[in-house]
Amino acid sequence: MIIHRKEYFFFGSDFTEIKILYSIEICTLHLPLENAVNFKIAVVSPCIIIIKRLFMENLNINKFRKIAPLTDGFARKLDYLRVSITDKCNLRCNYCMPAEGVEFLKHDEVLRNEEFIYFIDIFANLGVRKVRFTGGEPLLRKGFTDILTGTRDKHPDIELCITTNGILLDEVLDDLKRLNVRKLNISLDSMSRQGFLQIARRDYFDRVISNIEKTLEMDFFDVKINSVLHHDILKELNDFIEYFKNRNVTLRFIEKMPFPHLDNQKELNSDDLTAALEKIGRIERNNKEDTRVAVMYDLIYRNNKIKIGIIPPMTHCFCSQCNRLRLTCDGFLRTCLHSDTEYDLKTPYRMDMGDEAVEKIIKQAVLEKPKKHNFECDIYSGNVCSSITKNRTMSKIGG
Repeated sequence: MIIHRKEYFFFGSDFTEIKILYSIEICTLHLPLENAVNFKIAVVSPCIIIIKRLFMENLNINKFRKIAPLTDGFARKLDYLRVSITDKCNLRCNYCMPAEGVEFLKHDEVLRNEEFIYFIDIFANLGVRKVRFTGGEPLLRKGFTDILTGTRDKHPDIELCITTNGILLDEVLDDLKRLNVRKLNISLDSMSRQGFLQIARRDYFDRVISNIEKTLEMDFFDVKINSVLHHDILKELNDFIEYFKNRNVTLRFIEKMPFPHLDNQKELNSDDLTAALEKIGRIERNNKEDTRVAVMYDLIYRNNKIKIGIIPPMTHCFCSQCNRLRLTCDGFLRTCLHSDTEYDLKTPYRMDMGDEAVEKIIKQAVLEKPKKHNFECDIYSGNVCSSITKNRTMSKIGG
């Protein structure tokens, strides 16, 4: 006797209908009809229940979900979440925090590992398809790989990325590869030990360079080297180009943004950088490789093609293409890096108000996302100013 069962599961209007067909073969050829019926009741029905349960436990329903990305009031689709998982850092970069450092958040103010996983899950279910972990320095976070694992288990297809200073990178490379975390942005603001020490106020240059090499040797990661533009970088530009000319990386240069602890005198801008690059080699625009934030170039240098990205938030506003949301390490949602407006997600979660309450706050925040950032000055004309982001240092926001 062969018993066939068809089951249909309906997940509501947000899900497609899924049809399951399975069969169970039972050897009852020589059993009396009454015994065969009893056998079906006693054995087959429980088997069907078990099969159904196992199927449901292993089913990634997000593959079937019809997800409409979060859309703000200016028709921008917000599918990229940057998650600051700690405000702590093992560097003291002069453009990020004052020399004396900053007061770190208390332990109970910071989200727990399972809370990060929960919030990322909520955002993913609302249409976020890319998550980048930042800090502070994310690799300082205890249980960071647990956060990655929990997120990957819930959302196997989501793109996971990391921005790091590279100091602890060698300790997690195998885990990152196992969890298919391919995109790594590594900060490097100088090609000399002395220059690194002057900017970062910590002597880790040799270790960062070593870890960059270890990362590239694995031939797995998509690596971008991030450098904040400063006047001394023009003196080292040849050193950057020469060192990375045969390495599979993208060099990205980022205009410095104003923050309260900086004197914010006239700064180097993206046009200054392109002019300097033109003196080193032939520079060609590569529009096909442009991202939402980076203007891409190919630098032809000694028969090498070097990928260059320039991120110019101050002189060339890219707000019209912004697709970003930010979750701070203490559970606040920011829709713009340079706005003081924050939305508390942690409190309703810890008060057990339910998913709908959290989702409602997120959707309202998205609708209220500003059209563009609004700096109170133009530091690239030499005006002294401070950022409108007065309530947090960069290390507490996550870049």
